[in-house]
Amino acid sequence: MKTLSYALPRLRTTQLALLGILMALEIVIGRFTFGPVSVKVGFTFIVVGLIAKWYGPYWGMIVAFFNDFLSTMISGYSYFWGFAVSALVGAAIYGFAFYGREHISWLRVIVTVILVLLLVNAVLNTLWIVIMGGMTDPKAITSLLWVRGIKQIIFLPIQAIILYFFLNHPTLEQLRERLLFK
Repeated sequence: MKTLSYALPRLRTTQLALLGILMALEIVIGRFTFGPVSVKVGFTFIVVGLIAKWYGPYWGMIVAFFNDFLSTMISGYSYFWGFAVSALVGAAIYGFAFYGREHISWLRVIVTVILVLLLVNAVLNTLWIVIMGGMTDPKAITSLLWVRGIKQIIFLPIQAIILYFFLNHPTLEQLRERLLFK
């Protein structure tokens, strides 16, 4: 008799160890951001993309949730659940777009990056900043949205190019084959 399983894919020890290393790498890279809080620029999307490609959306979302919590606690800022929602949505988008694909096309990368930048970064994260800051002035909210939107437009080609080359890099694929499918 065949049964359906809704559990997460099981991980071997090497797969779990690599996932832990990637989690730590994401936290470390997340510490190296620049710009003001409202338009902060960072490069954690590279690690999130790798986790999404190698482990899928479900493990990616779990990692995103824990990394959001841990990095907030390490930073000393107060925890706000909205950014965890953003991390979950971003990891899900990356995971469903990249998981199980040997080669990821330019079109797939660009569409995925546009979704994450617009939906997660421009809309959701701006909403969380507005809520946390108690902003009620529509002009201030609109100007914040414009500034953050322009940052996303500028960052779109940069993030797409970096993700494309990292996700399709032959050395990283060899590492994945060696560690994950041994």
